[in-house]
Amino acid sequence: MAVVTRSAQGKDVATAPTALRILDAAKRILSEKGYSKLTLHAIEEESGEYRALVAYYFGNKQGLVDALIDSLMDAEDEVLRERLDKIEEPGERVRALIDEQRQISADWRGFRAFYELLPHIMRDERLREDLATDYAKSRELDRQTLAAGRVGDGGKDLDRLAALSVAIVEGLAVQYAADKENFDHEGTYRLWEDMVLAYLGEMPQA
Repeated sequence: MAVVTRSAQGKDVATAPTALRILDAAKRILSEKGYSKLTLHAIEEESGEYRALVAYYFGNKQGLVDALIDSLMDAEDEVLRERLDKIEEPGERVRALIDEQRQISADWRGFRAFYELLPHIMRDERLREDLATDYAKSRELDRQTLAAGRVGDGGKDLDRLAALSVAIVEGLAVQYAADKENFDHEGTYRLWEDMVLAYLGEMPQA
């Protein structure tokens, strides 16, 4: 999975293998043990990298948290863009968007890491603004994809449909993570695809 992060102290951490190992280790700690266990010592043990390298690439723990937020939010959008760039037919692009969302929401470990960070994000004005920017980017990507699949020009509220599209991913992810044995994740996404295509004016596939 691609990882996109902000630069820390002028360094491009997106392409540094060591920084990626540190980020992956931090995500595992968050998803398996929680935010309270995200310490430099734990990251050092989990990643096999010296804790001084966290400071080198990210500045401090707060810089690492910033990079984690970007990684968790931006990586999926980057994967989706790469997939959509290979598809020309508008209806198939919409289906690819929803299929990618289905796969993202099935990644309960990634969402658990995000929700471990969320309370800290909401208490920090700067992080809230960063998160709002990340969500705006996700909505715009979805809106552009949905616009391409629209039949006709009028009557489609794509901004709000894109907002619902983003919300669906997180809402279904939580329900699936809470009850993987009984929650009909696949069937719910099939219904969501039919609803989106019907709203855009394209008949769902049989």
